[in-house]
Amino acid sequence: MKRATIKDVAEAAGVSRAAVSKVLRNAYGLSDDMRTRVEAAMTALNYRPQTAARGLRGRTYTLGIVLPDMRNPFFPDILDGVISTLRSTSYEPLIGFRPSAEATEQHAIDTMLDHKIDGFLMVAPRLEEAYLTAVATSVPTVMIGRHDRDCGYDTVNNDDRTGARLAVEHLISLGHRDIAYFGLDPASAAPNNSTTRRLVGYRETMAAHGLADRISIFEGTHFRSDRYDEEVSRRILQSQPRPTAVFCWTDSVAFTLMAEAAKLGIRVPDDLSVIGYDNSRLAALPQLSLTSVDQAGHQLGSDAMKLLIERIEGRQTDQHIILPPHLDIKGSTGPVPARG
Repeated sequence: MKRATIKDVAEAAGVSRAAVSKVLRNAYGLSDDMRTRVEAAMTALNYRPQTAARGLRGRTYTLGIVLPDMRNPFFPDILDGVISTLRSTSYEPLIGFRPSAEATEQHAIDTMLDHKIDGFLMVAPRLEEAYLTAVATSVPTVMIGRHDRDCGYDTVNNDDRTGARLAVEHLISLGHRDIAYFGLDPASAAPNNSTTRRLVGYRETMAAHGLADRISIFEGTHFRSDRYDEEVSRRILQSQPRPTAVFCWTDSVAFTLMAEAAKLGIRVPDDLSVIGYDNSRLAALPQLSLTSVDQAGHQLGSDAMKLLIERIEGRQTDQHIILPPHLDIKGSTGPVPARG
């Protein structure tokens, strides 16, 4: 079947091609009647504008969303916020997942640039700040999971240091002193990312409560192998003495730790308290009931899209939003167990 053109839509709606183009651009100055007629003609003809052609004329009304991986149960919350905000606009998100290699991540971004997207939302990219700044000079860009400043792009983040403090202070209030941090190794992270800030918050809170000598850090990664976090979990659980509580940098890592604990007959929270970070929807399942730091994923995505559209519309100054966290206490944390 022949693909409909702007000319076909204009003839069906009884308007000029320029009027159809204005509707596609969501331009001002159009009457409601004309917009309705054009949109009805588009629907009847199953008209879809060619992205490449729109890019030659100006905007493509497509936005690139780059996520670290497909497995983290928190990312759908961010995407919900993205989609809910874009619903009232003409923009469509193109979602890409980056595999392990840094070169592949850059390739994914470059490929989206070749398709003339109008803007980028990147979640926790591992690339150098200089490269990201270069991208932002050509395409409006917003970051989640990076606390960079004076970089030419906007950022939307949770207050990760405060979130870590809430988690550790909750465990201390339950009597725990041997509290470990299950984080991300430096090779898997970028400077100023969320993991680094959470580690700082963990260290500061332990020291503030006179527990500097009890600081214990274990480093996992999603990028060495699929089983590496399981191996780190077993090291934590089999260490002597074993910590009575573990603060995990994400819910997904906490789920892995809890699964390995179950294999070893270690009960949560009777023998071990576990706290995650994200408060993803899986954390509320009765089988898991994970105490977790809520960082408002829906709002992160929504605020990021609002900033990105502002950038596309011409704002030049950097904006940095920090959302306050709160701790959602559920069933995975309890009083410190008595040592045998």
